[in-house]
Amino acid sequence: MSLLKLAGRLRHHDWTAALIELVIVIVGILIALQVSNWNQDRLDRARGDSYYRRIRAELVADRQSVDVVQSFWKQVSAYGSAAITHSEKGTLVEGSNWKTVLAYYQASQIMPFQLEDTTFNEMRDSGDLALIADEKLRKRLADYYRLTGSGMVANILRHDPVYRMQIRGLTPSNLQEYIWTHCFRQLGGTNQELIDCPAPMPEDQAALVLEKFRNADQLLPNLRYWVSSLAVSNIVLESARKEAVSLADAVEAAR
Repeated sequence: MSLLKLAGRLRHHDWTAALIELVIVIVGILIALQVSNWNQDRLDRARGDSYYRRIRAELVADRQSVDVVQSFWKQVSAYGSAAITHSEKGTLVEGSNWKTVLAYYQASQIMPFQLEDTTFNEMRDSGDLALIADEKLRKRLADYYRLTGSGMVANILRHDPVYRMQIRGLTPSNLQEYIWTHCFRQLGGTNQELIDCPAPMPEDQAALVLEKFRNADQLLPNLRYWVSSLAVSNIVLESARKEAVSLADAVEAAR
């Protein structure tokens, strides 16, 4: 309506009234823009807060996942070290042939593992990374997810040791079935548990299996390499764990 009035004032050369109408139109436009900007800012803040909460939750979940994986790796590494000691020196685990056979086999276990990056990828793909106002925090998050996603950490976590294939090729099928049934437990998700279990065979039969393991070509070097790889992976993962904890605190403080 003000634009129609303004046009009428101009036709009649009513400059004062036209100026007033023009001011009214401009003020109305500015108010509308300000309301629109305010509403958009409110929506951006709400969306940004949701992203902050989700990223922090995923970082906390990363830390918890790393704790589980590191505990599992520690157990696998202990089995591996026991198998190495037997292969090098003939020392049995707790004086038992069976427990030593089990150590060789359990040393081949791996746990599928991937850190969570859903929210960050969603922000990046939708162009919403600017909602993280702190540029340093934004860069830290980008560095963290680059390393844990397609970078160094991800490559290290994709374990596929030669030892795993070799020891499973040497272990009799019925013995492997026993181990999977009685010496292993699948927990929620990808979590696993390696458990103690009674011997399925006499000690003299277990000794024959051990002899096969000890005499297998390249088994000991492959086992050494695998245990060493786990140690390096644990160092890298511990660094990622510390950064996840620190970033979770920084994200919370930035909200």
